[in-house]
Amino acid sequence: MVTFYKPKAKTVTQKAFEVECVDLDLQGRGVAKKDNKTWFISNLIPGEKARVVPVAVKDKTGEAKVTKYIYKSDNRAKSQCPLEECCGGCPLAYVKEDDLLAYKVKGLYQLLKKSGVALNETPSFVVNSNVLNYRRACRLAIRIDHGKVTVGFREGKSQKLVSLTTCKVLSERINEAIPKVVDLLNKLQGKRNLGHLEFIDSDGALGIFLRVTENLSDEDLELIRSFGEENSYVISIGIPYKHEIDSSEQIREILLTDNEDALFINASDCKIICKPTAFVQVNKEVNKDLIKLVLDAVKPHPGMKVLDLFCGLGNFTLPLAKEGAEVLGIDIVSSMIKDAQKNAELNNLHAAKFAVADLEDDFEKQQWAKVKYDAVVLDPGRMGAKRAALFVSKLKIPKIVMISCNPLAASRDIRELIKSGYKITAWGALDMFPRTSHIELMTVFSL
Repeated sequence: MVTFYKPKAKTVTQKAFEVECVDLDLQGRGVAKKDNKTWFISNLIPGEKARVVPVAVKDKTGEAKVTKYIYKSDNRAKSQCPLEECCGGCPLAYVKEDDLLAYKVKGLYQLLKKSGVALNETPSFVVNSNVLNYRRACRLAIRIDHGKVTVGFREGKSQKLVSLTTCKVLSERINEAIPKVVDLLNKLQGKRNLGHLEFIDSDGALGIFLRVTENLSDEDLELIRSFGEENSYVISIGIPYKHEIDSSEQIREILLTDNEDALFINASDCKIICKPTAFVQVNKEVNKDLIKLVLDAVKPHPGMKVLDLFCGLGNFTLPLAKEGAEVLGIDIVSSMIKDAQKNAELNNLHAAKFAVADLEDDFEKQQWAKVKYDAVVLDPGRMGAKRAALFVSKLKIPKIVMISCNPLAASRDIRELIKSGYKITAWGALDMFPRTSHIELMTVFSL
């Protein structure tokens, strides 16, 4: 299995040629060898032969697209969705779920090995879920055609919208709501000012966020509010405004219904009240296992001090505190940190505290950064935890648990920790988004 490949933008004039796929890379692309080059080809699985045309070339690697299948494998997954050929939501649905997960896990291992990281080839754990109805949160684009509102996902590698009224990967409750919401949007006077639509299927109510480009009329706002109350939805809208200092465009979220407390996520018996725009782990079942893995790795107990970096609303902070540890959660968004602190108080978790800091900037002089901790949990975004990993390694915190949604960034941060004397004691994969190339990597370190 090969790792990520980023081609340079380059005009390609080579003629079409035939290849046989021998592997999948970490992004789920077919891998083939031809004339001393390694080719990466979407929509091709091992054992298949196809005629392809190059689209980009770089040194000894290239990217190509299929123009004709010479032989299609019987091992292809059967289509489960009429939109599969065009919708970008499930780009690897043609690969059988068990095969795809195995390739992704293998790809993680080979990426880390190629980066010089020594670890057991067999992961300590692999977590997956149902491939259908697993998504409890999503964002849908909105399009107006001849005065009619439609919603959907973007087409693969395109801005073109694929209209849908139901989706097999979304939760049943979101699917039930979509046609109702579309019907509502078509009744609005200001429908042409609609931006996008977000759903969150919480453990309480269903949350809906509507982004608008201009203020809606009072009549439209009342229509949306009444719709939310009739269906027991928690609905907010996002209205643009200019920042007072730098005039940059900001979004103000305004709650239209009175039942905000009805929108919440359960995290290991901790109730996390959230807004319709809140970031939550999309896959409820995988997140449940992820929290358990973190708790098992940290082994929190009374008197233990734990640092939770990139904490969000406290997905790990609150469960760790519930086990008796003193936990400090750090993140950059002040409004989110305020909500996290409110949730700690709601759950009577006085050992859970939160602070605001930009973990990609100069944070080391803040008071919390000078405290001695027994363990740290890091769950950064796609850019990884470059500065935070360096900070943690200098503190020599005995135990580190790192979760990453970007294996490339994770391999960089892992190398930094290993250079500082840390060893990997466990590693594994979490398939948060089945039928896509996305894979979460969790690594546990000790000195």
